[in-house]
Amino acid sequence: MLNDARRIVEEATQKGIHLRLLGAIAIRLNSSNHADLFLRLNRLNAENKFTDIDFAAYGKERGQVRRLLQGMGFAVNQQSLMMHGNSRMIFENAQKGYSIDVFFDGLRFSHDVEFGRDPQEERLSLHPLTLPPADLALEKLQIHEINEKDLKDLVLLFAANSIGNNEGESVINGKHIASILSNDWEFWYEAKLNLEKLQKFLANYVDEKRVDPEGGTTIRTRIEELTRLIDEESKSKDWQKRSKAGPQKKWWRDVEERSR
Repeated sequence: MLNDARRIVEEATQKGIHLRLLGAIAIRLNSSNHADLFLRLNRLNAENKFTDIDFAAYGKERGQVRRLLQGMGFAVNQQSLMMHGNSRMIFENAQKGYSIDVFFDGLRFSHDVEFGRDPQEERLSLHPLTLPPADLALEKLQIHEINEKDLKDLVLLFAANSIGNNEGESVINGKHIASILSNDWEFWYEAKLNLEKLQKFLANYVDEKRVDPEGGTTIRTRIEELTRLIDEESKSKDWQKRSKAGPQKKWWRDVEERSR
């Protein structure tokens, strides 16, 4: 699946289509220098494999993406078209034994993560294979009732990427994350809760020797640095207005449960 994921992105790039990996496979490839940590965390499912390949794409290129994947032997799931409209397509290949999930312009789950809509200016042009590390982090931090697999993905992501104020190779753009959250109290609150959970699970992984002490210190420091950037970012009027109701008012959107 890792090889297939790379090949699909390469084929798309050759055809001028902006298709980038997200989700667990994207984080696995982003953290390829930490394959030993991936194994120690026991990230895969009971069958020792990933469940599907997730992609981000622009809605303007929806037709091109569909033709590309169909040409590579994947059939679009018709029910997904009825359920999700223009926001998402699911493709299947019985011989491959896995599905492909393509999200257009953004993720719409517990909270929204936007990729943008302009192929020339937005997020999908920043990295050649996956979404930028900041977007991969936001994808996980938006999850209400985050599960342990997602927390393991975040451990890998923070192990493989430092925190910075700009986009770059092996850098989580903390300034971008802080800016997004400063305009959305509900997403901000969810992310803060998940970062706190991440610190607790990280401490457990160090105790269990899944993460070595030095690596644990590095990851913890990076989580703290991102938290500091989020705290220091000036908050918008909408953020401040919503903050008055706090968590007494529901802060997440209910979504269908899918394997992650």
